[in-house]
Amino acid sequence: MQSISSLRARGIVASLVGRLASRMLLPVALLTFATGCATAPDRDAIPAFRSGAATANQQLQTSFADINRFLRERQIDRAASLQSLDEEAFFTPLAPEDVAKWSRAFGLIDTYAATLEKILDPARRDEAEKALEELGNKIGEVRGEELPAGVAAGFTQLGGLLIQIKAERDALAAIRQADPSIQGVFDTMMTAIGADPDNGVRGMVGTSWGDVLGKIQVEFLGANGAAARRDVAVRFAATLDQRDAQDADLASLRRSLGLLASAHRELAAGRESDARSLIALIQDEYRVYRERMEALRKSSEEKSKENTP
Repeated sequence: MQSISSLRARGIVASLVGRLASRMLLPVALLTFATGCATAPDRDAIPAFRSGAATANQQLQTSFADINRFLRERQIDRAASLQSLDEEAFFTPLAPEDVAKWSRAFGLIDTYAATLEKILDPARRDEAEKALEELGNKIGEVRGEELPAGVAAGFTQLGGLLIQIKAERDALAAIRQADPSIQGVFDTMMTAIGADPDNGVRGMVGTSWGDVLGKIQVEFLGANGAAARRDVAVRFAATLDQRDAQDADLASLRRSLGLLASAHRELAAGRESDARSLIALIQDEYRVYRERMEALRKSSEEKSKENTP
């Protein structure tokens, strides 16, 4: 059965494609008129965008913590069969400092969204001009190594642009001008997560799981008797399930980042309702992630009880 996220995503895509197809049939003059009549999103749409970014950040933080925890559990399982303990038997693929880099990136996105709120508020427009310049300078001061690998380039472009458009009085025009750079930011973040299990964070995590799986395979070769081999095989299968589930979680996180980028694009086009629908899909991604992790935890706990003497 298809997930709610999948069905809703298809609905949003179909709506956007349908709109594009209908516009292609309009005369050029009408297209120009329609573009000129686009209105800036309501201020309430920006908190929704900020909420979507916060949800994506929460998904990332929780997913990274789960990856480290499940890998540590498998390392402990293997350590129980060793004659002596060694620090090399325990490793953390996603170090705290690396997780902090992602938090810093999402913090910059949140500050940008907060600045958009000021641009859309006539009473705070002058305040927004200063905020845009300050954010642009702040981004410019962030060193590449303080952000996830490969992500700094997207933010560098955004920082320079924010300083240029600080005096923009038209809220929608400002969002439109910033959109290509925002798309660049999210593109680099998606690339850093990895388009497939062999690249980015997904590739690094996959390598860590491969190391754990390889050691279990060595244990299997040294196991004596069918019962002992079966126990090792059960652990191998459970580890495969956890590896695949966590790669699916990282793929889900990547989709959330893509949805956030699309939501900004819709805001820039003045299509607030479509932006809200895309942001709702981020909530769905996180809900499905939590359900999958809860099922995995229960399965792990049950297997642990079965193997307890």
